[in-house]
Amino acid sequence: MVGLGMIMIAGGLIGALLWWRGRLFDTRWYLWPASMSWWMGFVAVIAGWVVTESGRQPWIAYGILRTADAISPVPAASIASTLAMFIVIYGIVFTMGLYYINRLIVNGPQGRAVETPEEGTPSNPLSAATEAGREALSGGR
Repeated sequence: MVGLGMIMIAGGLIGALLWWRGRLFDTRWYLWPASMSWWMGFVAVIAGWVVTESGRQPWIAYGILRTADAISPVPAASIASTLAMFIVIYGIVFTMGLYYINRLIVNGPQGRAVETPEEGTPSNPLSAATEAGREALSGGR
């Protein structure tokens, strides 16, 4: 968990440095690993949960602490209301994310992404997407 977190922080800092220097879209050695690292956040969260739970459980399992003594003193109503709030908030965030992505799909590509190249077919098929990405990051300047 910690290792993956450090890798993700380092990747973000390197990406920010490349973006600041204006070379983010031209550095294949960074873009390829960055595109393959989509799973790291999920694995880090699950690994943190496993570490937390396995660190808590042995005290109960090996007779040092009884299970009845290990329960939380928090009332069940507080736990239920917290869980309900998490479900509602994450449901709203998920719904808004879906709405935003669907709006992007409905609107389709815009700007440089749909323009035809000035001179024949580009040697790099993704050059229009690269230019559109640069345009989007620069705020359309």
